[in-house]
This record gives sequence, structure tokens and C-alpha cells, in this order.
Amino acid sequence: MWVYWILYWIIRTLFSLYFRVRVTGLAHCPEDGAVIVVANHRSGFDPPMVGAILRRPVHFMTKAELWSYPFLPLLFKYVHAYPVRRGRPDRKAIRHSLDILRRGEIIVLFPEGHRTETGDLQEARAGVVYLAQKTGCLVLPIGISGRYGFRRTIRYVVGEPFQLDADMSRKQAQGLVMDKIRVLIERGEAMDRR
Repeated sequence: MWVYWILYWIIRTLFSLYFRVRVTGLAHCPEDGAVIVVANHRSGFDPPMVGAILRRPVHFMTKAELWSYPFLPLLFKYVHAYPVRRGRPDRKAIRHSLDILRRGEIIVLFPEGHRTETGDLQEARAGVVYLAQKTGCLVLPIGISGRYGFRRTIRYVVGEPFQLDADMSRKQAQGLVMDKIRVLIERGEAMDRR
């Protein structure tokens, strides 16, 4: 665990020096208990930055293709990342996710499943909804706005946690997740226009 916190502070410090990081609403993150953090995905910087703004250790579901690069699997081990095969249900990744949530820990997921070049939100994948409805745990939305670049402002707006009713249809739940994120992105953009 100590390696996680060393990497946490290195990433947090370096990114804060390079970017203008602005975080709003961090008090909404529960201090304990299972949480699924959901955020829009615009850049490869999103996962480490979301992990660095939260004050609790988090787990990351990462695309399996990244595990074939040299050294990345070793780094992933220390930042609590685990692989998921995309494009079809990955039972092993789902079981691992359920175990994490049953232990009362946090998973960071990007419900769109991939980065979007334009910044336009895509539909949430079914896996996020399945995990939230199966466990009944809190879902913590984060809207990321701004552009990554040297001394450019990137804003993370953390919203209030919510739950997905087990009786809600998958389509409704997917829409609700992305609507919560959309509102936070718009709030962040409005803050930057002031």
C-alpha cells in the first residue's frame, strides 16, 4: 500500500505543476464504503488524475491491451489496476469488481468505455450499470472539463453520490449516469467562463 501512496503523491505533485488543476465538490466523496466513481474520458491523463484528486485508494479497470506493454503491468499492480477485455462481457473483471465493492472500496470507471476525441459524451456501457445495480453501492459522478496542456486549466467537478434503483431499466440507468456527468461538465465549463 505504501507504494500506492508514493505514486499518488508523485502524480499529484507533477500534474499540479504542469496543469492548473481545479477541483470542486470533493467533500461529496464518501469517507468509507463501496463507491463506483464515474467520469467522462477525454485523455489518457484522466485515470491517474481522478485517482490523484480522491483522498481514498482507488482501483482502476483498464483495457486489457495495455497489459501487453513492457513495465505497465508492474505499475498497474501498484496502482490497483486490473484488466478488462472490451467488446464482450468479461466475467473475470466483473467478479473482481464485485469483490472490490464488497470489501467497501472504490472503483474508478469511465462508463463510455473509451476516450472521445471530440469531448462529446457517448452512451454508458452496460457494465457500469450492472455493477451499481447488483451491489446497490453509491455512484460518484465527476465531470472533467478543460484541456490538458502546459499551465492550462483542467477542472474536476465532483457531484453528489447517487444510487441506481435495481428496478430501473438498463437504458434508463445508462442515461441517468451520463446525464449526471453532463451536468457536472457544464458546471465546470460555466466556472471557467466567469
